[in-house]
Amino acid sequence: MSYVEEVVAALDAVADTRVVWEKGLMNAGGPHRRLASSISPISIGEDECGLFGRLIEELEPKTCFIVGNAFGFSSAYIAKAMMDHGGERIITLDAQSEGDGERCAQIARALTKKLELDILTNKKGWSPDDLATAVESENYDLIFIDGCHGHPAVSKDFDGLQPYARPDTVFVWHDFWFPGVRHSVNEAVAKGFLCHWVPTSCEMVLGCQDEAMFARLQKAFPEGDADPESHFSLPRYAINWWLKSMSVYLRVFAERVTGASPTRQLPRASGDS
Repeated sequence: MSYVEEVVAALDAVADTRVVWEKGLMNAGGPHRRLASSISPISIGEDECGLFGRLIEELEPKTCFIVGNAFGFSSAYIAKAMMDHGGERIITLDAQSEGDGERCAQIARALTKKLELDILTNKKGWSPDDLATAVESENYDLIFIDGCHGHPAVSKDFDGLQPYARPDTVFVWHDFWFPGVRHSVNEAVAKGFLCHWVPTSCEMVLGCQDEAMFARLQKAFPEGDADPESHFSLPRYAINWWLKSMSVYLRVFAERVTGASPTRQLPRASGDS
């Protein structure tokens, strides 16, 4: 059983979920998941879990810090993969402000327990205000930014995490199609970061300051591009988001009216080891 299959099975055991964006949002990929009768939050795609699987297999990070956790799908996957590749500690920080935050946090805790992810600790707090009390390491090998996507929130997350990063620390931004995420990536480039765009379902960007590490990222993800800005297309993003978000709204409306909706079972992504 792949990591994705294990995490999805555990999630379905502790929560009622629905599949959305079966073929991806901005690019081919997905599927994604949400909680039943909830519009948001929506998880990263299973293809994006595969990206983390490849990244963790390549880098074997010991430590990871994650901003934004929702119901814990991405952090559970990252922890599962890291545990098999020498990982020692993962911290998530989430304000529990999106959707039913407390319900999401309960599910994240249950998922962590179900999968016996001893290296993973989920904390409640705001980034960057609570970073100093949330971190448990002097610096981190891997940092995933997936909290509030508006500007300047993403930039504040990135700036707040700088004291806990080394030149070879790898940052991962999710949802590059959001203008706030794009702004943060462009600021990182202006500060000397090397950034690599990868065409996942919601578009992800990997970045670091160390040239040798960046060369490893480029080699690991040859489908990507070292010029993220050249791929940003607000009209295309807006059209895709409007069309595909409407399907989510309609499904949630139907669930709330009828009180039930079938969960579509799909083949799981296999590119994660």
